[in-house]
Amino acid sequence: MSAVPNQAGSWSTLPNPLSDEILEQLTLMGFDTMTPVQAGAIPLFMKNKDVVVEAVTGSGKTLAFVIPIIEKLLRREDPLKNHEIGAMIITPTRELAQQINTVFNLFVQDHPRSDQLKLGLYIGGTTTLQQDILHFNKTQPRIMIGTPGRLEEMLMKSNKLVNTKELEVLVMDEADRLLDMGFSQQLNHIIAQLPKQRRTGLFSATMTDAISSLVKAGLRNPVRVVVKVEDLSSKGNTQRTPASLEISYGICDADQKWTQVIRLLETELDQPEGARKFIIYVATCACVDYFFKLLKRSPSLAAYDIHSLHGQMDTKRRSATYTHFTQLPPAVPAILLCTDVASRGLDIPDVDYVIQVDPPQDPKAFTHRCGRAARAGRKGKATVLLCRGREEAYVEFLKLRKIPLLPKMPELKNSNVVTFDTVEMNWDTYAYGDKNKELKRQRELKEFAAKPKKPAFEKDLKPKKSSAWSNKTEAKERKLDRRLKKDRKKDYLKRKQDNDDDDDDNDGDDWDELAKEERLAKKMRKGKISRQDFDTMMGDDDALDLVE
Repeated sequence: MSAVPNQAGSWSTLPNPLSDEILEQLTLMGFDTMTPVQAGAIPLFMKNKDVVVEAVTGSGKTLAFVIPIIEKLLRREDPLKNHEIGAMIITPTRELAQQINTVFNLFVQDHPRSDQLKLGLYIGGTTTLQQDILHFNKTQPRIMIGTPGRLEEMLMKSNKLVNTKELEVLVMDEADRLLDMGFSQQLNHIIAQLPKQRRTGLFSATMTDAISSLVKAGLRNPVRVVVKVEDLSSKGNTQRTPASLEISYGICDADQKWTQVIRLLETELDQPEGARKFIIYVATCACVDYFFKLLKRSPSLAAYDIHSLHGQMDTKRRSATYTHFTQLPPAVPAILLCTDVASRGLDIPDVDYVIQVDPPQDPKAFTHRCGRAARAGRKGKATVLLCRGREEAYVEFLKLRKIPLLPKMPELKNSNVVTFDTVEMNWDTYAYGDKNKELKRQRELKEFAAKPKKPAFEKDLKPKKSSAWSNKTEAKERKLDRRLKKDRKKDYLKRKQDNDDDDDDNDGDDWDELAKEERLAKKMRKGKISRQDFDTMMGDDDALDLVE
């Protein structure tokens, strides 16, 4: 395990000095010093080491591989030519791939040797495979960025158009999510197409057993870089969330959660220094669509620019929503209502507050959600809402996972108001926004009112069949039939034994008589004849006595 400095120094302290163009761009971006993860990972990459980097979200992992990739490609003795690529970055989501492409572009667009740093973004959804192949053939990028599915297709279905023999660096960002989303097969196919003499980097905020297996398969003697955050309130302990992130929780009834959300949004908006950019997480895509419409219609939230994002949206709409929300000025109040599709790796600028209406079961997802705020040393807040009587143990569960929650919602610290008065609502007076649905609802209400009302006791007036009595009677009759049949068979066998010397005709008569008796017995069981008729036809007075 590599020792990462507690105090990250300036960029000039790196063992291998960075080029002037890189230093100039870092200055323009306002990054005068390195973060711990950058100070630990960049020198290792430059020394041709494979690295596995585990660091809290928002710690600057993207620059930790962007900078060494650019430096390594610029320092090649033989420039890349034809369709050769020098680096590949694999990400689990399209949004993250677009973000990484944007970061690379800041360093590449005005670089004097930009021909050796051309970028290619391959994420599918908005383009077909054939269009991406044409783009690659025309632009001949040196750095490929994309999602596993499309990158696999580019390598295996383009008739070897992409030349990977000179590839220097492979990076898998958010490696645990790549595996969680079921991309193992695609990753194996991609790695099989790349040269073994390469540098490989795995970056993630959390490490899993699946990543350990991937490390063994795709990396050679990797150096592990772990950046931990010390919990100052309890010395010696570490946590998996940034120290500048204030995490709180609130306990309420399930039907009060959105009331609390709206109160938080209103409270922050009324404060001059309150939060302005919010991300609100819910469990499902349907929840996003439903509550997005409700929030849009709330008069008290009219000042907010409200957006929705989830995985079932088409790619163009997702991209447009993400771009619009990220480009909003910091002072504009805005809300992004989303699922976990926007929880990992995305660097959405100026997010002040994260609200989790539905807490995730996986503590890693909790970490990534909260990490959308308080990025790169900025302060931020995060609140999770827990159901009373069901989810209080969630707090202790997160502590065991090194995710400490601070006190409950600040607005409720000194307040005893934890319940609300129940209001009687006449739901018949609430109309649909859709005129057609409202007309149908009104018609159904009139039809229901016009129907004659049945008395509540009507069902009690109907005669009830005593199933227990009827079943008992039928069982008794079946038992009697079996007894009669058994007795008659016994009599037949006795007569047969007494008449051993009789001819076969007599036996035939006996058999005919037995068959007749069986037919009559069936009719009696079906109710076609009575027992008295049966006894009369069979001439059996003893059987009648037995029944009586």
